[in-house]
Amino acid sequence: MRIDVDALKCIGCMACEMACGYHRDDAFALLASCIVVYRAREKKDYFGVVIKEEESLTIARPEGLEIKRIGVAEEPGSTGQKKEADASAKPMLLREPCDLCDGMKYGPMCVKICPVNAISLVEGGE
Repeated sequence: MRIDVDALKCIGCMACEMACGYHRDDAFALLASCIVVYRAREKKDYFGVVIKEEESLTIARPEGLEIKRIGVAEEPGSTGQKKEADASAKPMLLREPCDLCDGMKYGPMCVKICPVNAISLVEGGE
């Protein structure tokens, strides 16, 4: 099982991030959360969600879902130059991976608390 995010539904309320931080620290500690909502500076009303899993980062954007393996180098760009990693992703690598709210009676808190049902639990890996 894994968390799936529909970025087109996301309203950027950060309730998922607060619920995850609460699960981890028994306080609304956003830095403890393994799910992060981000906004693009260049585009108005553009939201994405990043989830740290055991071996990968799942990045949900309006353009679609992307899964990046942790520790795997980026492919060179079309110009033959190596793409630089986005510095904003580095703090995510320091966080604990998602445990699907192990031990919680009703499952992952981010799924339960999302007001627009942008987050769901799905069977299978990627």
